[in-house]
Amino acid sequence: MKKLVEHTYSVLDILYKYLFAAVLIFIPLYPKFPLFTLPFTYVAIRAEDFLIVFVWFVFLMRLIVQRRITFPKISFQFGVFFFVALVSSLSAILITKNVEPLLVLLHLARRFEYMSVFFLIYWAVRDAGTRRYYLELSVLPAIGVFLYGIAQIYFGAPVISTMNAESSKGIAMFLRPGVTLNSTFAGHYDLAVYLTMILTFLVAISASATSWLRRLPALSLFIAILWLFMQAGSRISLVSLVLSVCVVCYLYRQYLLGFVFICLIFASIATSSQYISRFKSIFHFVTTRTSEVMVKPVLAAVATLSATPVNEIVPVAPPDISTSIRLNVEWPRAIRAFYKNPLLGTGYSSISLATDNDYLRALGETGILGLLSFLALLLAIGKHLLKQIKKTSGVDKIIIISAIGIFVSFLSTATFIDVFESSKIAILFWAFMGLAFSAQSK
Repeated sequence: MKKLVEHTYSVLDILYKYLFAAVLIFIPLYPKFPLFTLPFTYVAIRAEDFLIVFVWFVFLMRLIVQRRITFPKISFQFGVFFFVALVSSLSAILITKNVEPLLVLLHLARRFEYMSVFFLIYWAVRDAGTRRYYLELSVLPAIGVFLYGIAQIYFGAPVISTMNAESSKGIAMFLRPGVTLNSTFAGHYDLAVYLTMILTFLVAISASATSWLRRLPALSLFIAILWLFMQAGSRISLVSLVLSVCVVCYLYRQYLLGFVFICLIFASIATSSQYISRFKSIFHFVTTRTSEVMVKPVLAAVATLSATPVNEIVPVAPPDISTSIRLNVEWPRAIRAFYKNPLLGTGYSSISLATDNDYLRALGETGILGLLSFLALLLAIGKHLLKQIKKTSGVDKIIIISAIGIFVSFLSTATFIDVFESSKIAILFWAFMGLAFSAQSK
Protein backbone atom coordinates (compact mmCIF):
# COMPACT_ATOMS: atom_id res chain seq x y z
CA MET A 1 0.00 0.00 0.00
CA LYS A 2 2.82 2.39 0.89
CA LYS A 3 4.49 1.72 -2.48
CA LEU A 4 1.21 2.42 -4.28
CA VAL A 5 0.84 5.75 -2.46
CA GLU A 6 4.44 6.71 -3.29
CA HIS A 7 3.98 5.75 -6.94
CA THR A 8 0.70 7.71 -7.18
CA TYR A 9 2.31 10.76 -5.60
CA SER A 10 5.28 10.52 -7.98
CA VAL A 11 2.99 10.40 -11.02
CA LEU A 12 0.89 13.32 -9.77
CA ASP A 13 4.03 15.30 -8.92
CA ILE A 14 5.43 14.89 -12.43
CA LEU A 15 2.06 15.73 -13.99
CA TYR A 16 1.78 18.81 -11.77
CA LYS A 17 5.26 20.01 -12.72
CA TYR A 18 4.66 19.75 -16.46
CA LEU A 19 1.16 21.16 -16.28
CA PHE A 20 2.50 24.31 -14.68
CA ALA A 21 5.23 24.39 -17.33
CA ALA A 22 2.38 24.38 -19.86
CA VAL A 23 0.92 27.44 -18.10
CA LEU A 24 4.21 29.35 -18.49
CA ILE A 25 4.31 28.54 -22.20
CA PHE A 26 0.60 28.84 -22.98
CA ILE A 27 -0.08 32.22 -21.32
CA PRO A 28 2.36 34.32 -23.43
CA LEU A 29 1.84 32.45 -26.70
CA TYR A 30 -1.92 31.92 -26.96
CA PRO A 31 -3.85 35.05 -28.06
CA LYS A 32 -6.77 36.18 -25.91
CA PHE A 33 -9.53 34.36 -27.78
CA PRO A 34 -12.69 34.30 -25.63
CA LEU A 35 -14.25 30.83 -25.48
CA PHE A 36 -17.56 32.30 -24.35
CA THR A 37 -18.95 35.30 -22.46
CA LEU A 38 -20.93 34.80 -19.27
CA PRO A 39 -24.61 35.82 -19.62
CA PHE A 40 -25.51 39.37 -18.53
CA THR A 41 -21.82 40.30 -18.13
CA TYR A 42 -18.87 41.32 -20.28
CA VAL A 43 -16.60 38.78 -18.56
CA ALA A 44 -15.08 36.32 -21.04
CA ILE A 45 -13.93 32.83 -20.12
CA ARG A 46 -10.71 31.83 -21.87
CA ALA A 47 -8.69 28.68 -22.33
CA GLU A 48 -6.11 29.65 -19.67
CA ASP A 49 -8.88 29.74 -17.05
CA PHE A 50 -9.58 26.05 -17.62
CA LEU A 51 -5.87 25.27 -17.66
CA ILE A 52 -5.30 26.93 -14.27
CA VAL A 53 -8.35 25.17 -12.82
CA PHE A 54 -6.96 21.85 -14.06
CA VAL A 55 -3.58 22.59 -12.44
CA TRP A 56 -5.40 23.28 -9.17
CA PHE A 57 -7.28 19.98 -9.52
CA VAL A 58 -4.05 18.02 -9.96
CA PHE A 59 -2.47 19.89 -7.05
CA LEU A 60 -5.38 19.00 -4.76
CA MET A 61 -5.14 15.34 -5.81
CA ARG A 62 -1.42 15.48 -5.06
CA LEU A 63 -2.14 17.07 -1.68
CA ILE A 64 -4.66 14.37 -0.77
CA VAL A 65 -2.04 11.71 -1.43
CA GLN A 66 0.85 13.53 0.25
CA ARG A 67 -1.13 15.04 3.15
CA ARG A 68 1.53 17.65 3.77
CA ILE A 69 1.78 21.28 2.73
CA THR A 70 4.08 24.22 3.51
CA PHE A 71 2.88 27.80 3.12
CA PRO A 72 5.21 30.69 2.20
CA LYS A 73 5.82 33.33 4.85
CA ILE A 74 3.82 35.88 2.90
CA SER A 75 0.59 33.86 3.14
CA PHE A 76 -0.72 36.08 5.96
CA GLN A 77 -0.54 39.20 3.77
CA PHE A 78 -2.36 37.37 0.98
CA GLY A 79 -5.02 36.31 3.49
CA VAL A 80 -5.53 39.88 4.75
CA PHE A 81 -5.78 41.18 1.19
CA PHE A 82 -8.44 38.66 0.20
CA PHE A 83 -10.37 39.17 3.44
CA VAL A 84 -10.57 42.92 2.80
CA ALA A 85 -11.44 42.27 -0.87
CA LEU A 86 -14.29 39.95 0.18
CA VAL A 87 -15.63 42.41 2.76
CA SER A 88 -15.43 45.23 0.18
CA SER A 89 -17.33 43.10 -2.34
CA LEU A 90 -20.05 42.25 0.20
CA SER A 91 -20.28 45.93 1.16
CA ALA A 92 -20.74 46.88 -2.50
CA ILE A 93 -23.46 44.25 -2.96
CA LEU A 94 -25.37 44.69 0.32
CA ILE A 95 -24.73 48.29 1.41
CA THR A 96 -23.58 50.54 -1.43
CA LYS A 97 -25.62 48.54 -3.98
CA ASN A 98 -23.99 50.14 -6.99
CA VAL A 99 -22.69 46.96 -8.68
CA GLU A 100 -24.08 43.84 -10.28
CA PRO A 101 -23.55 41.11 -7.63
CA LEU A 102 -22.43 38.50 -10.17
CA LEU A 103 -20.01 40.91 -11.80
CA VAL A 104 -18.29 41.98 -8.58
CA LEU A 105 -17.89 38.33 -7.51
CA LEU A 106 -16.44 37.42 -10.90
CA HIS A 107 -13.88 40.23 -10.58
CA LEU A 108 -13.00 38.97 -7.11
CA ALA A 109 -12.60 35.44 -8.49
CA ARG A 110 -10.34 36.76 -11.26
CA ARG A 111 -7.99 38.31 -8.72
CA PHE A 112 -7.92 35.08 -6.76
CA GLU A 113 -7.12 33.17 -9.96
CA TYR A 114 -4.20 35.44 -10.88
CA MET A 115 -2.67 35.50 -7.40
CA SER A 116 -3.19 31.77 -6.84
CA VAL A 117 -0.51 31.13 -9.46
CA PHE A 118 2.02 32.41 -6.88
CA PHE A 119 1.19 29.43 -4.66
CA LEU A 120 0.93 26.93 -7.50
CA ILE A 121 4.51 27.50 -8.65
CA TYR A 122 5.78 27.76 -5.07
CA TRP A 123 4.40 24.28 -4.38
CA ALA A 124 5.62 22.95 -7.74
CA VAL A 125 9.29 23.74 -7.07
CA ARG A 126 11.40 21.28 -5.09
CA ASP A 127 15.02 22.19 -5.85
CA ALA A 128 17.33 24.52 -7.80
CA GLY A 129 17.07 22.26 -10.86
CA THR A 130 13.31 22.78 -11.04
CA ARG A 131 13.75 26.52 -10.62
CA ARG A 132 16.26 26.58 -13.48
CA TYR A 133 13.79 24.59 -15.57
CA TYR A 134 11.01 27.12 -14.94
CA LEU A 135 13.36 30.07 -15.51
CA GLU A 136 14.39 28.75 -18.92
CA LEU A 137 10.76 28.02 -19.78
CA SER A 138 9.83 31.59 -18.86
CA VAL A 139 12.30 33.02 -21.38
CA LEU A 140 11.66 30.50 -24.18
CA PRO A 141 8.14 31.68 -25.22
CA ALA A 142 9.55 35.17 -25.86
CA ILE A 143 11.07 33.76 -29.05
CA GLY A 144 7.59 32.74 -30.20
CA VAL A 145 6.20 36.16 -29.27
CA PHE A 146 9.03 37.75 -31.28
CA LEU A 147 8.35 35.59 -34.35
CA TYR A 148 4.62 36.24 -34.23
CA GLY A 149 5.31 39.98 -33.96
CA ILE A 150 7.44 39.72 -37.11
CA ALA A 151 4.58 37.86 -38.80
CA GLN A 152 2.11 40.61 -37.86
CA ILE A 153 4.36 43.37 -39.20
CA TYR A 154 5.52 41.78 -42.45
CA PHE A 155 3.14 38.90 -43.28
CA GLY A 156 -0.29 40.08 -42.13
CA ALA A 157 -0.74 37.67 -39.23
CA PRO A 158 -4.03 38.37 -37.38
CA VAL A 159 -4.23 40.61 -34.31
CA ILE A 160 -6.49 39.69 -31.39
CA SER A 161 -7.11 42.72 -29.18
CA THR A 162 -9.24 43.59 -26.15
CA MET A 163 -8.63 47.35 -26.36
CA ASN A 164 -12.34 47.97 -26.96
CA ALA A 165 -15.66 46.15 -26.51
CA GLU A 166 -16.02 45.13 -30.15
CA SER A 167 -12.54 43.70 -30.66
CA SER A 168 -12.66 41.89 -27.29
CA LYS A 169 -15.19 39.48 -28.81
CA GLY A 170 -12.26 37.72 -30.48
CA ILE A 171 -12.44 39.40 -33.87
CA ALA A 172 -9.29 38.86 -35.92
CA MET A 173 -7.88 42.13 -37.26
CA PHE A 174 -4.72 43.14 -39.09
CA LEU A 175 -1.95 45.54 -38.13
CA ARG A 176 -2.21 48.85 -39.95
CA PRO A 177 0.91 50.93 -40.75
CA GLY A 178 1.92 53.15 -37.83
CA VAL A 179 -0.18 51.22 -35.28
CA THR A 180 1.59 49.85 -32.20
CA LEU A 181 2.32 46.13 -32.11
CA ASN A 182 0.38 43.58 -30.01
CA SER A 183 1.94 40.26 -31.08
CA THR A 184 0.18 37.50 -29.08
CA PHE A 185 -1.06 39.95 -26.43
CA ALA A 186 -4.32 41.87 -26.20
CA GLY A 187 -2.73 45.30 -26.42
CA HIS A 188 0.61 47.02 -26.90
CA TYR A 189 0.81 47.89 -23.19
CA ASP A 190 0.57 44.23 -22.22
CA LEU A 191 3.20 43.25 -24.76
CA ALA A 192 5.60 45.94 -23.52
CA VAL A 193 5.18 44.88 -19.87
CA TYR A 194 5.76 41.23 -20.75
CA LEU A 195 8.88 42.06 -22.75
CA THR A 196 10.15 44.15 -19.82
CA MET A 197 10.00 40.99 -17.70
CA ILE A 198 11.92 38.97 -20.28
CA LEU A 199 14.51 41.70 -20.85
CA THR A 200 15.03 41.90 -17.08
CA PHE A 201 15.74 38.16 -16.98
CA LEU A 202 18.22 38.52 -19.83
CA VAL A 203 20.01 41.38 -18.06
CA ALA A 204 20.32 39.28 -14.89
CA ILE A 205 21.59 36.26 -16.86
CA SER A 206 24.17 38.48 -18.59
CA ALA A 207 25.24 40.08 -15.30
CA SER A 208 25.75 36.67 -13.70
CA ALA A 209 28.10 35.52 -16.50
CA THR A 210 31.83 35.67 -15.76
CA SER A 211 33.00 36.83 -19.21
CA TRP A 212 31.76 38.88 -22.15
CA LEU A 213 31.94 35.81 -24.39
CA ARG A 214 29.46 33.98 -22.19
CA ARG A 215 27.20 37.03 -22.23
CA LEU A 216 26.91 37.08 -26.03
CA PRO A 217 23.83 34.78 -26.34
CA ALA A 218 21.87 36.75 -23.73
CA LEU A 219 23.04 40.07 -25.23
CA SER A 220 22.01 38.98 -28.73
CA LEU A 221 18.57 37.89 -27.53
CA PHE A 222 18.26 41.15 -25.57
CA ILE A 223 18.83 43.20 -28.75
CA ALA A 224 16.24 41.17 -30.69
CA ILE A 225 13.61 41.42 -27.93
CA LEU A 226 14.41 45.12 -27.45
CA TRP A 227 13.62 45.72 -31.14
CA LEU A 228 10.21 44.10 -30.62
CA PHE A 229 9.73 46.12 -27.43
CA MET A 230 10.23 49.33 -29.42
CA GLN A 231 7.41 48.34 -31.80
CA ALA A 232 5.00 48.31 -28.85
CA GLY A 233 5.61 52.02 -28.25
CA SER A 234 4.72 52.14 -24.53
CA ARG A 235 6.34 55.12 -22.81
CA ILE A 236 5.77 54.07 -19.20
CA SER A 237 7.10 50.58 -19.92
CA LEU A 238 10.22 52.15 -21.40
CA VAL A 239 10.80 54.08 -18.16
CA SER A 240 10.16 50.88 -16.19
CA LEU A 241 12.63 48.96 -18.36
CA VAL A 242 15.38 51.54 -17.71
CA LEU A 243 14.65 51.32 -13.97
CA SER A 244 14.77 47.52 -13.92
CA VAL A 245 18.03 47.41 -15.91
CA CYS A 246 19.62 49.91 -13.51
CA VAL A 247 18.40 47.96 -10.46
CA VAL A 248 19.61 44.57 -11.72
CA CYS A 249 23.04 45.84 -12.79
CA TYR A 250 23.44 47.74 -9.51
CA LEU A 251 22.64 44.67 -7.43
CA TYR A 252 25.18 42.64 -9.43
CA ARG A 253 27.65 45.58 -9.27
CA GLN A 254 27.98 45.35 -13.07
CA TYR A 255 28.09 49.07 -13.82
CA LEU A 256 29.83 48.83 -17.21
CA LEU A 257 27.34 46.21 -18.37
CA GLY A 258 24.50 48.42 -17.17
CA PHE A 259 25.93 51.31 -19.19
CA VAL A 260 26.02 49.07 -22.29
CA PHE A 261 22.36 48.09 -21.83
CA ILE A 262 21.25 51.69 -21.28
CA CYS A 263 23.16 52.76 -24.42
CA LEU A 264 21.39 50.04 -26.41
CA ILE A 265 18.02 51.23 -25.12
CA PHE A 266 18.65 54.89 -25.94
CA ALA A 267 20.10 54.01 -29.34
CA SER A 268 16.86 52.14 -30.06
CA ILE A 269 14.81 55.16 -28.97
CA ALA A 270 16.83 57.44 -31.27
CA THR A 271 16.00 55.24 -34.26
CA SER A 272 12.30 54.86 -33.38
CA SER A 273 10.14 57.53 -35.01
CA GLN A 274 7.15 56.21 -33.05
CA TYR A 275 8.80 56.77 -29.67
CA ILE A 276 10.13 60.17 -30.69
CA SER A 277 6.66 61.35 -31.75
CA ARG A 278 5.04 59.95 -28.58
CA PHE A 279 7.58 61.66 -26.33
CA LYS A 280 7.14 64.90 -28.28
CA SER A 281 3.41 64.64 -27.69
CA ILE A 282 3.72 64.29 -23.93
CA PHE A 283 6.44 66.99 -23.81
CA HIS A 284 4.22 69.50 -25.63
CA PHE A 285 1.27 68.58 -23.43
CA VAL A 286 3.21 69.09 -20.18
CA THR A 287 4.97 72.31 -21.24
CA THR A 288 1.80 73.88 -22.58
CA ARG A 289 -0.22 72.99 -19.48
CA THR A 290 2.59 74.41 -17.33
CA SER A 291 2.61 77.63 -19.35
CA GLU A 292 -1.16 77.91 -18.90
CA VAL A 293 -0.76 77.74 -15.13
CA MET A 294 1.96 80.39 -15.18
CA VAL A 295 0.52 82.72 -17.85
CA LYS A 296 -3.14 82.90 -16.74
CA PRO A 297 -2.51 84.57 -13.34
CA VAL A 298 -0.24 87.15 -15.01
CA LEU A 299 -2.86 87.98 -17.65
CA ALA A 300 -5.54 88.21 -14.98
CA ALA A 301 -3.43 90.68 -12.99
CA VAL A 302 -2.78 92.79 -16.10
CA ALA A 303 -6.49 92.80 -16.90
CA THR A 304 -7.42 94.17 -13.47
CA LEU A 305 -4.82 96.98 -13.72
CA SER A 306 -5.55 97.98 -17.31
CA ALA A 307 -8.44 100.22 -18.28
CA THR A 308 -8.79 98.52 -21.62
CA PRO A 309 -9.66 94.83 -22.10
CA VAL A 310 -6.74 92.51 -22.59
CA ASN A 311 -7.18 89.65 -25.01
CA GLU A 312 -5.94 86.52 -23.30
CA ILE A 313 -3.88 84.41 -25.67
CA VAL A 314 -3.00 81.03 -24.25
CA PRO A 315 -1.44 78.33 -26.41
CA VAL A 316 -3.59 75.27 -26.87
CA ALA A 317 -1.94 72.02 -25.87
CA PRO A 318 -1.76 69.42 -28.61
CA PRO A 319 -3.86 66.52 -27.41
CA ASP A 320 -2.10 63.62 -25.76
CA ILE A 321 -5.11 61.36 -25.68
CA SER A 322 -3.96 58.79 -23.11
CA THR A 323 -2.78 61.48 -20.67
CA SER A 324 -5.97 63.50 -21.09
CA ILE A 325 -8.20 60.48 -20.46
CA ARG A 326 -6.29 59.67 -17.28
CA LEU A 327 -6.33 63.21 -15.89
CA ASN A 328 -9.85 64.18 -16.93
CA VAL A 329 -11.85 60.94 -16.78
CA GLU A 330 -10.33 57.85 -15.19
CA TRP A 331 -8.44 59.21 -12.17
CA PRO A 332 -11.21 61.63 -11.06
CA ARG A 333 -13.72 58.76 -11.36
CA ALA A 334 -11.64 56.61 -9.00
CA ILE A 335 -11.33 59.47 -6.50
CA ARG A 336 -15.11 60.05 -6.58
CA ALA A 337 -15.65 56.35 -5.83
CA PHE A 338 -13.29 56.67 -2.86
CA TYR A 339 -15.30 59.63 -1.51
CA LYS A 340 -18.50 57.55 -1.64
CA ASN A 341 -17.07 54.88 0.68
CA PRO A 342 -13.60 55.80 1.98
CA LEU A 343 -13.08 52.60 4.01
CA LEU A 344 -14.18 49.87 1.58
CA GLY A 345 -14.69 51.62 -1.77
CA THR A 346 -17.55 50.97 -4.16
CA GLY A 347 -16.56 47.40 -5.12
CA TYR A 348 -14.83 45.66 -8.00
CA SER A 349 -16.17 46.59 -11.46
CA SER A 350 -17.78 49.79 -10.10
CA ILE A 351 -15.40 52.21 -11.85
CA SER A 352 -15.50 50.56 -15.30
CA LEU A 353 -12.87 48.38 -16.94
CA ALA A 354 -9.87 50.73 -16.74
CA THR A 355 -8.42 53.33 -14.38
CA ASP A 356 -4.85 53.28 -15.73
CA ASN A 357 -3.48 53.52 -12.19
CA ASP A 358 -3.59 50.40 -10.05
CA TYR A 359 -3.24 52.32 -6.80
CA LEU A 360 -6.13 54.68 -7.54
CA ARG A 361 -8.13 51.72 -8.79
CA ALA A 362 -7.59 49.89 -5.49
CA LEU A 363 -8.51 53.07 -3.61
CA GLY A 364 -11.73 53.56 -5.56
CA GLU A 365 -12.86 49.92 -5.65
CA THR A 366 -11.76 48.72 -2.20
CA GLY A 367 -11.18 51.94 -0.24
CA ILE A 368 -8.31 52.82 2.05
CA LEU A 369 -8.40 49.36 3.67
CA GLY A 370 -8.08 47.65 0.29
CA LEU A 371 -5.25 49.92 -0.82
CA LEU A 372 -3.35 49.46 2.46
CA SER A 373 -3.72 45.67 2.36
CA PHE A 374 -2.49 45.65 -1.25
CA LEU A 375 0.48 47.90 -0.42
CA ALA A 376 1.28 45.75 2.63
CA LEU A 377 1.39 42.69 0.39
CA LEU A 378 3.71 44.43 -2.07
CA LEU A 379 5.90 45.72 0.76
CA ALA A 380 6.25 42.21 2.18
CA ILE A 381 7.28 40.88 -1.24
CA GLY A 382 9.90 43.59 -1.71
CA LYS A 383 11.27 43.10 1.81
CA HIS A 384 11.64 39.35 1.37
CA LEU A 385 13.35 39.64 -2.01
CA LEU A 386 15.89 42.17 -0.73
CA LYS A 387 16.73 39.94 2.24
CA GLN A 388 17.37 36.98 -0.06
CA ILE A 389 20.01 38.66 -2.26
CA LYS A 390 22.98 37.80 -0.03
CA LYS A 391 21.53 34.43 0.99
CA THR A 392 21.37 32.92 -2.49
CA SER A 393 23.79 32.09 -5.28
CA GLY A 394 23.84 30.67 -8.80
CA VAL A 395 20.47 30.32 -10.52
CA ASP A 396 18.62 31.27 -7.34
CA LYS A 397 20.41 34.62 -7.26
CA ILE A 398 19.51 35.21 -10.92
CA ILE A 399 15.86 34.53 -10.08
CA ILE A 400 15.86 36.74 -6.98
CA ILE A 401 17.53 39.73 -8.65
CA SER A 402 15.37 39.34 -11.77
CA ALA A 403 12.30 39.28 -9.54
CA ILE A 404 13.43 42.51 -7.88
CA GLY A 405 13.87 44.16 -11.28
CA ILE A 406 10.44 42.93 -12.42
CA PHE A 407 8.94 44.03 -9.10
CA VAL A 408 10.32 47.57 -9.50
CA SER A 409 9.12 47.75 -13.11
CA PHE A 410 5.60 46.68 -12.10
CA LEU A 411 5.41 49.20 -9.26
CA SER A 412 6.32 52.03 -11.63
CA THR A 413 4.14 50.80 -14.51
CA ALA A 414 1.15 50.48 -12.16
CA THR A 415 1.06 54.28 -11.86
CA PHE A 416 -0.18 54.52 -15.46
CA ILE A 417 -1.48 51.05 -16.39
CA ASP A 418 -3.69 48.50 -14.59
CA VAL A 419 -0.98 45.83 -14.75
CA PHE A 420 -2.28 43.79 -11.82
CA GLU A 421 -5.67 43.34 -13.52
CA SER A 422 -4.42 42.43 -17.00
CA SER A 423 -4.73 38.65 -17.11
CA LYS A 424 -1.66 37.56 -19.08
CA ILE A 425 0.90 39.78 -17.39
CA ALA A 426 -0.69 39.53 -13.94
CA ILE A 427 -0.52 35.72 -14.06
CA LEU A 428 3.10 35.81 -15.17
CA PHE A 429 4.02 38.40 -12.52
CA TRP A 430 2.65 36.27 -9.68
CA ALA A 431 4.30 33.19 -11.20
CA PHE A 432 7.71 34.93 -11.22
CA MET A 433 7.22 36.12 -7.64
CA GLY A 434 6.27 32.62 -6.52
CA LEU A 435 9.34 31.22 -8.27
CA ALA A 436 11.51 33.76 -6.41
CA PHE A 437 9.96 32.88 -3.05
CA SER A 438 10.79 29.22 -3.65
CA ALA A 439 14.52 30.07 -3.86
CA GLN A 440 16.42 28.59 -0.93
CA SER A 441 19.04 30.23 1.25
CA LYS A 442 22.61 28.94 1.19
